Amino acid sequence: SQIYIACQNGRVDQALSLGFLLCWIAGDLTNFIGCYLTNQLPIQIVTAIFYVNMDIIMISQFVYYKLKNQKMTKCKVFQ
Repeated sequence: SQIYIACQNGRVDQALSLGFLLCWIAGDLTNFIGCYLTNQLPIQIVTAIFYVNMDIIMISQFVYYKLKNQKMTKCKVFQ
C-alpha cells in the first residue's frame, strides 16, 4: 500500500532515504542468498524473491520521483 500511496502523492523521495532503502535491499538479498544456499522450503525462497522485487520497485520509485521533483524544482526556479 505504501508503493501505491507514493505513486499517488509523488513524495516517496521525501519519506525515505536512499541509504535506508539500500540497507533494506541488502538485508533482503542476504536473506534470499541464505535461503537458497541452505535449501529452505520453496515458499521461503519465493517470499525472499518477493521482498527483493518490492525493494527494487521502491528504489525505482525513489529514484524516479527524486529526479522528477528535482527537475520540477529547477523549472520553477527559472520561471
